[in-house]
Amino acid sequence: MPKHADPAERRQQVVAALYRVVDAEGLDAASLPRIARELNATTGLLQKYFRSKDELLLFAQDQLVEELTASVQAVLNQEGSLQDQLCEALCAIALVDDAPRARVWLAFAARAAANPVLLERHVEGARVIRDLCRNVLEAAGLDGGEAVGLAALVDGVTAQRALEPGVMTTEVAQRVIAHHLERLWGST
Repeated sequence: MPKHADPAERRQQVVAALYRVVDAEGLDAASLPRIARELNATTGLLQKYFRSKDELLLFAQDQLVEELTASVQAVLNQEGSLQDQLCEALCAIALVDDAPRARVWLAFAARAAANPVLLERHVEGARVIRDLCRNVLEAAGLDGGEAVGLAALVDGVTAQRALEPGVMTTEVAQRVIAHHLERLWGST
């Protein structure tokens, strides 16, 4: 790890190292010293950017939400039917292309159950997903109340991508989401 770097870039490097450690060893293993080793850096250097593991986790969770939001926004800015856009957006949210990142998401979700600050941020992210689904469904003339079920479906697909990527492959995950949307669109 170079000694001098842009602080924003350095924070991104630390988050990427955190994600690698969490993917390989789990969230409990992701101590500042372990992440520093992953970066070939010192714990002191990491503490210039993050005073504690909790501070790093909050920053990393926010980064994950920002990445997912940017992916979804890019999908929604494309041309296409509302059904196709929603399907692609839900696949992005479910991390169907990224089983390692799905494992990171699952680790954060599990930690959120016992950490009020992480829980608040997790719940806010879930609300954003439900609102997105509700808005698209209503724009298509469908029941916006189905948004809760779609958000639950996405959470389940993400968990399965994290835990059984050989079973819930990218293709299977995409089919599961697409099939559910086809049923919703066909019910009108």
